[in-house]
Amino acid sequence: MAITVPIAVQLAVGSFNATSTSNQVAWSIEVETRESTTWGSGAFEQYVPSLRTLDVAIGGYNDYAAGAWDEYQRTAQGTPQIVTLAPDTAAVATLSVMANGLMPAATNFDASTINATIVGGVVFPPMAEGQVTRASGTNITATTTTTPVNLGSIVATQHVVAAVHVFTYSGTGTLIFQLQSSATSGGSYANRGTAGAAISAAGAQWITATGLAVPGEPFWRLNVTASASPVANVLASIAIFTP
Repeated sequence: MAITVPIAVQLAVGSFNATSTSNQVAWSIEVETRESTTWGSGAFEQYVPSLRTLDVAIGGYNDYAAGAWDEYQRTAQGTPQIVTLAPDTAAVATLSVMANGLMPAATNFDASTINATIVGGVVFPPMAEGQVTRASGTNITATTTTTPVNLGSIVATQHVVAAVHVFTYSGTGTLIFQLQSSATSGGSYANRGTAGAAISAAGAQWITATGLAVPGEPFWRLNVTASASPVANVLASIAIFTP
C-alpha cells in the first residue's frame, strides 16, 4: 500500500507541525511473508503475511534555523515519533492517517522506518486511518471534550487508538486525555481504556484501548482534563483498527 500526497496537508511529527516546511510525503508498507503450509503436498505451498515495515518519506526544506524541521529531526534522532497526516484545514471529522513509533532515519529527510508492533500476540503495523477529533486552530485552556466522530462500534478483537500532538504548551498545570464512546453524538459518554499520562509540555501521545466490546456505540471522543491553567495547541485523531 502506498499513499503519496502534495503539500496541501497538515503533517504533524511529534510536537512539530511540519506542514509549512515539507513539500511532499509518501507512506508505504512492505509486507514480508512466511510459509504456512499445514499438510504435505508436492504442488502446494501456503504463505501468510508476517512482519510489516512502514516507511514515511518526507521531503522538506533545509534552512538550519532553530525550530525548523531539519533541526527537529536532527534532535529527534533515536526517539520514536508519532506522525499524523490530515487535510490542510485539519477540520474535525476529516480523514487522518496516524502512525506510531517511527524512527527518524536520516537528517536529509529520506525516510523514517519502524518494524511491526506486536499487541496481544497479533502483529500489525502501527498505522491507522481515522478522523480528526480536535483541530489545532484554537488552544485548549480548560477541561473540555473533543468533537465526537462517528467511527462505528468496536468488537473485542479491534483496537481504538488516538494520536495526540501538542504543538505548543505554556501556562501551568497538566492535560490528561481519555478515550470515550457513546451511542449518540450528544449522549452520555463512558471512559474506554486507560487515560494517557499527564502532559505538561509540547510532545505527542499515542493512546490505545484494547479488549473492548461496546456494540451500539459508534461515537468516539477524547475527554480532556486540565489542571491549573494550561495553554496548549493540539491536533488529535481517533481510529478503530482491526489487526
